[in-house]
Amino acid sequence: MAGQISIEHIQSMGGIARTFAAGSVICDYESNAPRLLFLLDGWAASSKMLPNGTRFVTEFLLRGDMISTSLTVLSRETVQAITNVSVMAFPDFASIPKIDTPALFYRIAIAELVRRQARMSESLANIGRRDALERTGYLLLELGTRIGTSQDDPNSECFDCPLTQSDIGDAVGLSTVHINRVLRDMREAGLLSFRNGVVAFLDRPRLMDLVDFDESYFDTTMI
Repeated sequence: MAGQISIEHIQSMGGIARTFAAGSVICDYESNAPRLLFLLDGWAASSKMLPNGTRFVTEFLLRGDMISTSLTVLSRETVQAITNVSVMAFPDFASIPKIDTPALFYRIAIAELVRRQARMSESLANIGRRDALERTGYLLLELGTRIGTSQDDPNSECFDCPLTQSDIGDAVGLSTVHINRVLRDMREAGLLSFRNGVVAFLDRPRLMDLVDFDESYFDTTMI
């Protein structure tokens, strides 16, 4: 999985293990306990509710990603489990500066904040400067890169994706009807298919070129 920290590193630091059922709220902007949560397994979504009642997904969270309850409160977001989720919870050293925190923990937390900033920057560019097909293709390429793809089909690269078309639409600012049409167009063009919870890249190089996808922002060797 590109750009993600080692689960073994997270587990070696102790912390409190917690689980959340699919659909449950992991934390929201009313959370009052500063915590850093690292996803050990599952998918989650961080989202905002707009004044008109529309949901906007700011980020999908995957295995190895970090959730800061303090940032969730400041940004007035809600983090909800898409699938069953397990996390390792730690005190937020930035909000509780007197706690004894190993240097490794500092490095891991800061590196994850840098990764999140890079993803958020790309997300803004994606929504602001790309058309519907490019936005959707870019998001699915990013998710495939982050979670890793398999070669079960020799003619494509695949990954399990529990997102609904509504989830994808809320992340790229498109209606479910529009997402359905875009996914059909990409399938008919031989770029990718999304069926039965599996995304298959039928021609990944061509799709990457079409949407100008550059994996370099996952490179964390400089951190």
